[in-house]
Amino acid sequence: MVNQKERQHLELVDYKIDEIKQDITDLKQAMDKAHEKTDENLRFIKENLFNPSEGLWAETKKNTEFRKTSQKWRGIIGSGFIALMIKQVYDLFTRS
Repeated sequence: MVNQKERQHLELVDYKIDEIKQDITDLKQAMDKAHEKTDENLRFIKENLFNPSEGLWAETKKNTEFRKTSQKWRGIIGSGFIALMIKQVYDLFTRS
């Protein structure tokens, strides 16, 4: 037989076990929510980085393409500008 004091101890232990079970359940729910947020954030980052039409990867490719085409024009315009400067210096010395 169980006396009154032992019964109180058993009830206390049972109550503590129930509290621990509830804490574990709450923790599991909180972790599930945190994992869902992480999944959403990773999905957002993945879409912004690797989306072939609008992502950072596409912007990088467009930027690289722009630099290649602008470099060609820069060389042509730069050569023309240098030739114009040489002509101005030559005209400066030949007029005197």
